[in-house]
Amino acid sequence: MSSQTSRTTTVDTQKWKAFVAAQAPDFTGTSFLSALVTDPGHVSRLIDDSLRTATRSAPGDLRLRALRPGAFDYMLTKRFIESPLAPGESAVEWRARTADSREACLAVNDISAWSLPLAEWVAALVREIPSEGIHELPSGTDVYTFVADSGWTPFGIHKDSEPSLIFHLGPAPKEVWVWQENPFDASGITPSPSFGHITFDIEPHLASAEHHLLQPGDFLCIPKDTYHVFRNLGPSAFLGLTLYPVKSRSLITEALWRSAPGGGEPAPAAYPTGREIADRAHALFEQPAGSAAPLADRVRDELALGQLRLRTTGYLSRPHPAALPADGPADGAPLRWAHPGVVAATRTGSGPALVVRGRTLPVPDGLDFTAVERATHSERPFTLAELAAALPDGLDDASRTALARKLHALGAVTAP
Repeated sequence: MSSQTSRTTTVDTQKWKAFVAAQAPDFTGTSFLSALVTDPGHVSRLIDDSLRTATRSAPGDLRLRALRPGAFDYMLTKRFIESPLAPGESAVEWRARTADSREACLAVNDISAWSLPLAEWVAALVREIPSEGIHELPSGTDVYTFVADSGWTPFGIHKDSEPSLIFHLGPAPKEVWVWQENPFDASGITPSPSFGHITFDIEPHLASAEHHLLQPGDFLCIPKDTYHVFRNLGPSAFLGLTLYPVKSRSLITEALWRSAPGGGEPAPAAYPTGREIADRAHALFEQPAGSAAPLADRVRDELALGQLRLRTTGYLSRPHPAALPADGPADGAPLRWAHPGVVAATRTGSGPALVVRGRTLPVPDGLDFTAVERATHSERPFTLAELAAALPDGLDDASRTALARKLHALGAVTAP
């Protein structure tokens, strides 16, 4: 499992690497790349399969919003969630079948969590952005899709608090206007917690904006806090990436909570008193009995574990259980690692573990997984039996096979 082969890609990698080299990590300039995605239909089909899995297996977990001009439509959202995609049906066909207006559209966040192939496609792009020891994506990435047919962006001219990386997939083209400077009078702007500031007075301002016509396969980067608006010219979908800025306060708070003394404490009441919350906060800073590690070290270790979970998912959300394989591979079937670094060994407060595509798997103490970690960077195919044989020597045959099957069940290895 050491040789390298190349897999077919659907992205012009030279264009993408040049863009990332020029723009990462801040993405402060508007960038248009023509035909970056060389096979947009392939990516569209991955999104279709992702939506099909979600709406058929766990629709209540799908982060879907149906929108009309100027409004979020609860009833239409419910209709989409209760109307699974048919076999072979595309996202744009699903929108047309389910909605009662051409101007109705839908947005789905965290779409890559429902498809291992889609997550792999996105992870290959995101992998170019972090640079070890220089910058990472410690708050992760949202992968979303927007499916529409006619009309303007439902929330008007707006700006986002993070850069927007848009991969237009078609089949119809889409227009976008971007304002590099803020030309809007405050009297015409409506404050919005979700979109900063918005205005529905669109057409009088178009002449002062930079205009782009997105054909299927084109890419556009819109910097944060930059006003923009889309106009749909027919049925189409795009895939978007939101690279979240560092949310250090929430990351540290969560790490502090996870590093607190565990054990037999009852869960807090549904509506705890202020005193109970204060006592729980005080307990966070107590040294657990028998622990040699100071609180600061435990918090640091929890933060490091959180980053390891992100790195093993390619800085994406970990796969939803519905996206993971239901059965083991057939005997002798070829397998490969999902992406480099998909498995990493570590030690948690509970002992040694493997972090496998964002999930923590306890393993026996004293095992050396260095060779396995290195093997994830290879593209050479292998069988389940070969994977089991490559696992650490301290495991017996039954344990090797069980662990190899677990790596497959968690999505660390997939079919070629």
